[in-house]
Amino acid sequence: MLRLRNVKDQTLISAASHDPDTQRWLEDEPIPTSGAPVFRDPLDTWRLGERAPFVIADAATDRALGLISLRVIVDGTGSVGVSVFPEGRGQGIGAAALRLIARWALEGGFQRVEAEADVANTASRRMIEKAGFTREGILRSHCETHGVRHDCEMFAVVRADLTETRS
Repeated sequence: MLRLRNVKDQTLISAASHDPDTQRWLEDEPIPTSGAPVFRDPLDTWRLGERAPFVIADAATDRALGLISLRVIVDGTGSVGVSVFPEGRGQGIGAAALRLIARWALEGGFQRVEAEADVANTASRRMIEKAGFTREGILRSHCETHGVRHDCEMFAVVRADLTETRS
């Protein structure tokens, strides 16, 4: 289930940001476990046209298991990023969240939703493909993590893909 982030999620988000696998693949600095700044209201970030940030939550307990965010790149095109917390990995929740946010974006007026992953990040690449995104190719030296440029694999889902899945 996707929902808006709230204050009670801050401790879990902070803890997950210190996970070594998360740090390996993401550029973001770990969030301090105490004295961390309060998160911005997710509705404000969407109203300002920056991004639509959601929590991936367990449907039974509402416990945060990951984060997913849709960012507007250019009019009609969005880019989605996802991070599944260690306790949520291997359960298919990342792929399910990607499917949900892509459908939401495309039905809401986007023409294209992109996702990319480091070519060495096999788990992320598999998750994106399981979500129904189409592999488009390798973008050489496109991404930078921890000051090192590397190749990323680009995936996308487009509005026509929704029509094809309904047929």
